[in-house]
Amino acid sequence: MTNQNLNQIVKEPSINNSSVLIVDDTIYNIQLLSLMLIRQGYKVSQATSGTQALDIVNESLPDIILLDIRMPDIDGYEVCTRLKANPVTKDIPIIFISSIEEPSEKVEAFAVGGVDYISKPFQLIEVLARIETHLRLCLLQKKLQVQNEQLQMAAALLTRSLQQERELSQMKSDFISVVSHEFRTPLTTIQSASELLEHYDWSKEEQVEQLHQIQTEVKHMTSLMEDVLFLSKTNAGKSKLNLNKFDLLSFCCQILRQTERSLTNSHILHSFFCILSSNTAIENIHLQNDLPKLTVEMDEKILRQILINLITNAIKYSPKDSTISLEFIVDQEYATFIVSDQGIGIPEEDLEKLFSAFYRGKNVGILPGTGLGLSIVKNCVDIHNGTISVESQLNIGTKFTVVLPISSNILVQI
Repeated sequence: MTNQNLNQIVKEPSINNSSVLIVDDTIYNIQLLSLMLIRQGYKVSQATSGTQALDIVNESLPDIILLDIRMPDIDGYEVCTRLKANPVTKDIPIIFISSIEEPSEKVEAFAVGGVDYISKPFQLIEVLARIETHLRLCLLQKKLQVQNEQLQMAAALLTRSLQQERELSQMKSDFISVVSHEFRTPLTTIQSASELLEHYDWSKEEQVEQLHQIQTEVKHMTSLMEDVLFLSKTNAGKSKLNLNKFDLLSFCCQILRQTERSLTNSHILHSFFCILSSNTAIENIHLQNDLPKLTVEMDEKILRQILINLITNAIKYSPKDSTISLEFIVDQEYATFIVSDQGIGIPEEDLEKLFSAFYRGKNVGILPGTGLGLSIVKNCVDIHNGTISVESQLNIGTKFTVVLPISSNILVQI
């Protein structure tokens, strides 16, 4: 064959640098094929036995393999079978080259995974053309695979976008439903109280009572709007962590005093604070006068949101005279806040959507609520790079555990 005949086959640049493994126990065949392929720009490796071929493939993957069938140790069928059984090598195209002309042998070659069969004595230009064809097919297959993966990623992204759009639409619907319901009652009360003040003569005490009722309803609506705005801000990623140093014990005492004022003797509040770094344990910290100073660096506003919402929920969904337990555990890296109640519990099927906005458990009955509290808690915990978990049993109680990182080492002053 002349160089002019070989050069009649023009290959793409991506194929020129391809590597070819020639496996044949006849040295002359290996030399002839190697010379032709090297002249065409291919990288060639050689093996004179099946075992040697497998060793070479394990060290460096070729782009295509020319494989003889009859060899002294492992025949070509076995070599091909092993390569196709290996996930790493299964996609390498294998062209059988053999002097065997039996149709059954050719069928066997394709059955074990060969992509082509060339009979000896072979024509060099034919071998070259078939190598190029299968390399192009392999390259095309890889491109199609990449495109298929890209399409799958795009489809998954589109699916997520559609799901987010449905969730957003549902959230808007829930928002309208909840807000209209939550605003209707206080607005009606405000309107009634203002009309009574306008059209009837009231004593000073009665006027003050009506005004207090109006103020209470306004505070309720303001609180609801603040919750919605805070949730909207955090969902949009506009809320940032604002770390500052403060006394965690004093802060917790303030939260507990605020909580006690809202209990009105309807629940029993039990609290426990443990400082693991100094082995200090303080029971009922809000009743202590001389407390150690515990300086931490956290987001005070976010921590307040978390604790107030969890404690308020515990009170709301617990029967009167039951115990609300608050545990505060602090070490050198984390602050753990545990709020437990003896309330109605949460159905197992509700746990998955527990932190979704406007979602309320199926067993809340007529108890008031918007379904925003726990969603706000979850967003606050995420902003503070913490974790939240829940354990609950119906009619036994619920325990929320929040773990938040402390940005700097705690300083305890006894």
